[in-house]
Amino acid sequence: MAELTITIDGRSVACAEGMTVLDAADAAEIYIPRLCHHPDLPCAREVVLAQSVHQGVQVMTGDHTGEKAGVRAHCNLCLVAVEGSSEPVNACVTAATMEMVISTDTSEITRRRKVALAKILADHPHACLTCAQKQGCSRVDCSSNVPVDERCCKLLGNCELEKVADFIGIPGDTPKYVPAQRFLDKNGPLIERDFNLCIGCLRCVRVCADVRGADVLGAVWKDNRAWVGTLSGDGLKEAECRFCGACVEVCPTGALMDREGAATARPDAAEPCASACPLGIDIPRYVRLIALGQYQQALELIRMRTPFPTILGYVCFHPCEESCRRGELDQPVSICALKRFVAEAEGSGDRLPVSRKPDSGKKVAIIGAGPAGLTAAYYLSAAGHQVAIIEEGDAPGGMLRYAIPDYRLPTDILERELSVLHELGVEFRLNCRFGCDTTVADLMSNGAAAVLIAVGTSASKALVLDNSGAQGIYPGLEFLRSAKLSHEPKLTGRVVIIGGGNVAIDAAMSAVRLGGNPVHLVCLESRPEMPAHEWEIKQAEEEGVVIHCSWGPKRFTAKDGWVTGVDLVRCIGVFDERGRFSPQFDEREIEHIDAEAVIVTIGQKVAAEWLAASDKVKRGLSGTLAVNGEHSLGMEGVFAAGDAVKGPSSVVDAMADGRRAAEKIDTYLGGSGLGDGVVDFDAADEPRLDASAEAMRRERQTAAVAAPDTRKATFDLIDQTYSEQTARAEADRCLRCHLRQMLHPAVLPPELWRPLNADEVATVPPREGVYQLLNAEKKVIGISGTTDLRKSLSEKLENPGEAVFFLFEEDPMYTKRESELIQLYLQAHGELPGGGAGGDDLDDLF
Repeated sequence: MAELTITIDGRSVACAEGMTVLDAADAAEIYIPRLCHHPDLPCAREVVLAQSVHQGVQVMTGDHTGEKAGVRAHCNLCLVAVEGSSEPVNACVTAATMEMVISTDTSEITRRRKVALAKILADHPHACLTCAQKQGCSRVDCSSNVPVDERCCKLLGNCELEKVADFIGIPGDTPKYVPAQRFLDKNGPLIERDFNLCIGCLRCVRVCADVRGADVLGAVWKDNRAWVGTLSGDGLKEAECRFCGACVEVCPTGALMDREGAATARPDAAEPCASACPLGIDIPRYVRLIALGQYQQALELIRMRTPFPTILGYVCFHPCEESCRRGELDQPVSICALKRFVAEAEGSGDRLPVSRKPDSGKKVAIIGAGPAGLTAAYYLSAAGHQVAIIEEGDAPGGMLRYAIPDYRLPTDILERELSVLHELGVEFRLNCRFGCDTTVADLMSNGAAAVLIAVGTSASKALVLDNSGAQGIYPGLEFLRSAKLSHEPKLTGRVVIIGGGNVAIDAAMSAVRLGGNPVHLVCLESRPEMPAHEWEIKQAEEEGVVIHCSWGPKRFTAKDGWVTGVDLVRCIGVFDERGRFSPQFDEREIEHIDAEAVIVTIGQKVAAEWLAASDKVKRGLSGTLAVNGEHSLGMEGVFAAGDAVKGPSSVVDAMADGRRAAEKIDTYLGGSGLGDGVVDFDAADEPRLDASAEAMRRERQTAAVAAPDTRKATFDLIDQTYSEQTARAEADRCLRCHLRQMLHPAVLPPELWRPLNADEVATVPPREGVYQLLNAEKKVIGISGTTDLRKSLSEKLENPGEAVFFLFEEDPMYTKRESELIQLYLQAHGELPGGGAGGDDLDDLF
């Protein structure tokens, strides 16, 4: 493409043929104000005007139906003067031509921009924009007594319109805003709409139609301005909006905002689902790839953050789904079930070979073959280190193998997933008890450069009450281990489970399968407070488990050495006012439940007696291992991770902690850290929304579930895997929030702060006003009024101290303005500029 040379404000600027003047100016970092223009959108003049739009229940009709908006749609803030042209032109649509000479800041251009800005602000609340005390304003108490409906929105201080208005300058003859009481929707799902704040820039219409292809929004022309609304339906949901959030992203005012309290997906943050995932899996993209039928790419994308996608597909508690924005419309996308589907669809066949870095010559010993240890082993081995796992059991897996029932995670799935570790050459030393058969010193003396302790919380907490030593009382984890390995003990009659967490639910459902009838679960918590997940609780209740909330065990009853029941006392509160576990009981309310067996599931702890004898390892209050930010235990080369550090948590949390520890250990050993690998997922970022309106109405898809009466007789799987058709239909429900991150931010005016140097100071007028000085971190260190701004700033150049930047404003009432600015700074920061030592006689003002 041919190159052109143009001149903008005296600067020679090279640009490509076909670029607009605005594009060329942006490339040269010469700011020209604009509001209707956005770098990702076609020109506003291309919008075809609708016959009518809906603003809530109001239907607005307009003129010029079916015509393009044309020049009437321009905000006219980007006007520039072109040498040889009698009238200013819009920089956003004027093509750059060879040797064009452009001026962006003539007095006439400034005047016309102010006229255009005044027209925009006449129909938009702007009292706060002209207020001398807007900086640091809470927007709650107004010292000027401006009515609420005339004030700016909560974006004040971070609003694109405000920044542009500050750059241009709001003319004094701007008409006063008269509230029109237009439609305000704060109760709809995900997005707030306030048509009182809409300036008719048409950005939302263009991004919806031209970028997303959704055509939900439209505009009419009436009363010499554009009015935006939905093309059908009173609300966004009724208009079959896809709720992708792109309209919110490009809106320059507060007319479209993420509803307060809704999970957001901003360009400067991960999507809600991905940010809620402890492993940081790129959820939106793998879900999209499943919708497209690109299963291998989806699975490899998941494997970038976890080596065990199938395990997580079966047992993850999916915190991501709690943050899914789709959940505010109806139900969240079934992210975990989709992970299981793609892992099953592709994981059982040939997988891509695992990439392993060259051998580092360093050895790492990992204590514990649970989720954290196994995950760390994968990443450290892939990083080129020689890894050996020391495990006291006769097979790897830890809680995955011994505590999670087969109806949730079949053993063959576990075996298949762990085969990748054998492929990487990880060594397993089984039936080796840490602290007895080997120690840290032994491992170090045998060449280990680093040791990771990931022993988990594999011991059940005991409940010490009267008759707690009676036969028939089982610790929860030991009970689950026996149930999984040998379907023992055989139960008859009434069984009581004590506890309200996930282990308690699994113990109750396992007890049902071992013959318990009826099975009662007793917990301190009320139903909403129960730590177990609601879907698990419902599964247990479907199988006949009776749940007694807000009761605590007072004593066990026994006869001839065997438990006969539990006395219960009413629990009236589990936590104190600071959220600490501190149960309170009403001793006047006592109940008794007969039982032939009792299973105690009140929590887990670290089972590592060797630690008690070590004065080098710090313990937390709950008995967990205390590590620093590097996962170090305080001994050279010794690290810890997983539940042994964090306390009892979920499988995904333990895996994430194991991954983080592997990163720290690799760096400690001289490595470059863990890489994510490369996966082609461009198809997932296609900006157009091809999901149909039907997909927006589609309920959450479910896989087949075994009937309660059938499933409780065996340990067979409860939940089946999606079919391909169901998986793709479910993946299509995703709102594709991540596409918001693909949009470029609007080009904003340059910061008002100027570098404190002779050239900049020379441009300052020799008039009365106030200047502010900032340090290198752009923190205000001085505020001063003066009769001659240029002279005072020139004197500062001779002895600037920490001052690096400055800001000034002309004001003949400079002493009053100086006091206002200092008071505002004091309110916002709780100290005077410069920490109270800014000089310039600040103390005289107080």
